[in-house]
Amino acid sequence: MENASINDKLLRLKCLCAQGSVLIGMGAILLVSGGCGRIGTSIGGNPDQNPFVQKARKAEQQRDYQAAAGFYQRALETDPRLACAHWELGVLCDEKLGDPVTAIYHYRQFLELDPQTDKRQLAEDFIERAKLSMVSKLPQTAVVDPAELSRLQNENATLAQENAALRARVAESQGKAVVASAAATVTAVATEPATGAPVNAAAAPDESSKARTHIVQKGDTLQALALKYYGTRSAWDKIYAVNRNVLASKDQLRIGQQLLIP
Repeated sequence: MENASINDKLLRLKCLCAQGSVLIGMGAILLVSGGCGRIGTSIGGNPDQNPFVQKARKAEQQRDYQAAAGFYQRALETDPRLACAHWELGVLCDEKLGDPVTAIYHYRQFLELDPQTDKRQLAEDFIERAKLSMVSKLPQTAVVDPAELSRLQNENATLAQENAALRARVAESQGKAVVASAAATVTAVATEPATGAPVNAAAAPDESSKARTHIVQKGDTLQALALKYYGTRSAWDKIYAVNRNVLASKDQLRIGQQLLIP
């Protein structure tokens, strides 16, 4: 039974592959005659005015299909209803990048955005072809439930899309902050006095006095130290007054500094 099921799927794949050139030919005719959507229309605006669509088409002409896919993704970030970009991404992933799961996702997004498209039958045929392409890549001894396979494909494609969008948002929102933080760290390390350097005699606490000392830890502030040693944050200026020769300002404490607590 298992072998018969697998053989049946492989036979279907061979038949569909034999029709592949016809389907691709149909797709080429439709693309020339109708553009990305219905003739004279494009859901989500005019793709010819989208700079990322233009860059994607140029990359396709240069056979840089990965770059083209990236530009179509950027086009969708600027205009999520651009059905044209979903169609082109589906074709790229299906025919050039060998990614049938992602191709299925974009074909379906294209049909959802433009349900009246004259490419509906072609898109549905391409979806079936992509499904069989996925089946053909599975071990021949595996028994695959088509419904379960379709469900897993949809989940995988959705997660991949959401993950890519999340990475883009995180990189955009945190990139500058990370660079600024790294630069501040480098500056702090560069200005840190060398270990074993002579201590300024004026800064050294009087050994005969009974004043306390505190080694600055991560998160320490003058207000926090005042609360710790005096029970009130308002006494921070006492600590600042006796340590002004080692503190550039009241907000610039360096980890490892030794402060005098009067």
